[in-house]
Amino acid sequence: MGDRGRFATHLFECLPGQDEQGADRPTRPVLDRLKKNATVTSNLPDKFRWEQRIRGLRKHVEISSNRDLNRLALHTTLHQLAWYIYAVFSPAFLLRQGLSLAEVFLSFTLIVFLRLVFRNLVMMSVMRIGVRATLVIGTLLYAVQSPLLALVHGPDVMLLVYCAISALAQAFYWTGYQTTFAAVGDAGCRGHQVGWRQILIAIAGIIGPAIGGLVLAKFGAWAAFGTAAVIELGAIAPLLTLADVPVARAAPQGAYPAAKWGALLLATDGWIVTSSVWIWILVMFRALGLHYDAFGGGVAIASLAGALGGFVLGRFIDIGHGRRATWLSAIVLAVSLTIKALCGTDPVVVLTVAALTALFGGLYVPSLMTVVYNEAKHSPCPFRFQFVAEAGWDIGAATASLLVAGLLATGAPLQPIILLALPMVVVQARILAARYAARGSAADLLSLPASPGP
Repeated sequence: MGDRGRFATHLFECLPGQDEQGADRPTRPVLDRLKKNATVTSNLPDKFRWEQRIRGLRKHVEISSNRDLNRLALHTTLHQLAWYIYAVFSPAFLLRQGLSLAEVFLSFTLIVFLRLVFRNLVMMSVMRIGVRATLVIGTLLYAVQSPLLALVHGPDVMLLVYCAISALAQAFYWTGYQTTFAAVGDAGCRGHQVGWRQILIAIAGIIGPAIGGLVLAKFGAWAAFGTAAVIELGAIAPLLTLADVPVARAAPQGAYPAAKWGALLLATDGWIVTSSVWIWILVMFRALGLHYDAFGGGVAIASLAGALGGFVLGRFIDIGHGRRATWLSAIVLAVSLTIKALCGTDPVVVLTVAALTALFGGLYVPSLMTVVYNEAKHSPCPFRFQFVAEAGWDIGAATASLLVAGLLATGAPLQPIILLALPMVVVQARILAARYAARGSAADLLSLPASPGP
């Protein structure tokens, strides 16, 4: 089959609808439009124009025809906007409230450990009221936890209350969200869809920190975190009409063993995020003079760079370059972490490093989560897959956070600890490359260059 035939085959697999065997197929109006705009032949005189038309049609269908994915995208944008107004400032706020660096990371350790403890409550919730309702509860708890942070004034009782509610919110939310995204997305278009999600998150990441930093600096914690709570409540609305994900009450055979690779991958992600992202946030905050507005502006600049850099990279995976994207992402991430660990604390240098590393870091989430979501969708039970995989994230994050807290308590400098993430970058890349090679996808049939945009 030629390139044009493969492209049409891949488009066919990405469109909604099912044939009599239950396989994905395009709907009749889309087929009619496809016939009207392009004919798949081997002697077309203008290959470029044909490909551009198909790409435009595919883009339209992917973004607008999957209504559940659209609802989830709207929810994601609102949730991430609230997160960037509130959660991205949480380590900086705790530091300003009198916690030491070691105590900040001990707080993170407690949150992640409690996430693991509360996970059985998530299972009970899903069995009784379903995945969608569990996700709604998680979103509501996120809205509750943000104003609770304003009540923390040091290592006190309210800090413990905040950690408990935060853990409960994250346990309910992320298991429900990851299960839903894995179920409603399309396996052959997964990299592109994850890439689109990251663009929406990046937009929230540009607006949210700028708003959060200014409001925190001018009006205080109650105004900033209260605004985040209101936005989070608004994120519930798109979930109310979302189709629920069916979950069998009895675990299908092989449901839990199928999550082995997902758990390992998310364990590496939890380690990397904890030992690099949260440390880098604190490095930026301290380099910018402990000023909320300056820090928020710096995060917004980095998010803008990340949006520009990640605009096309999800397609790189969908056209069959998952393994190459994995190794490229690992190399870029390793270099970025090394630069962050050694760049010093000059404000101009830190902002430049933040922007440049974000610009070239857009492959990380699509290359990781494309495998995780597709493994979940092909598993006997996507919910139980995510249930186990999220526990893997908790274990990786808790271990790294406790290690970071211990190093800081002994007087180790903050910034070089970022290098702790490097071994897990290698482990993660090896697992990802193996899973791309083992499973592949419909997208692996393609040999065309990446399109210039989503």
